Parts: sequence; structure tokens; C-alpha cells
Amino acid sequence: MKKLTLGLLALTSITLASCAPKYTAATAKPVSDMSCAEIKTEIGQLNSVRAEAEAKKGFSKENVLWAVFFLPGAVVNELDNREVIAKVDARSGELVKANSAKGCPSL
Repeated sequence: MKKLTLGLLALTSITLASCAPKYTAATAKPVSDMSCAEIKTEIGQLNSVRAEAEAKKGFSKENVLWAVFFLPGAVVNELDNREVIAKVDARSGELVKANSAKGCPSL
């Protein structure tokens, strides 16, 4: 019974540690309503999310652990990371355009 509990605890820990970072543009403030400072701040946050997703992509320790314990989890994790990167890149592009259009200082 203890081994099963420890196994489930380890699997839960791995699952929680290996998830792709979360990002959704649906809740983000519209670009047209943002100030130059807000644009700069959000771009910094997006760069951080992108870096985290890049680190968990490919042959990362998370994907290796997923592959060892639950192969479909590795595939889903990889797809989630790619989706996050695509969303972050799209939002970053919008912010860079808005930064330029509003005459904000270069990033």
C-alpha cells in the first residue's frame, strides 16, 4: 500500500512539474488600450513564458519522464509547448506593431 501511495505521489509530482506553461491571449488587455509601459511589461512577461516553453520542449527532462511513465503525455506536453509558443509569438507581434504605431521607445 505504501509503494502504491509513493508511486502515485511521484507520478503526480512529475505531472505537475512537467506541464507546459499556461498562456491565453483571450484574457489579455486589448493592444489598442495599452500604454507604452504596459506594452513593454507584457513583452517581458511573454519572453519569460516563451523561454519556459522552449526549455520544456524537445528532449527536456519533463518529456523524458513523460515518455518513461506515460508516452502519450510526452506528445501532449510537446504539443502544448508548441501551442504556447505560437500564441506568445502572435501576441508579441501585435505588441511590437502597437509599440511602433504609438511611437513608443524601441524595445
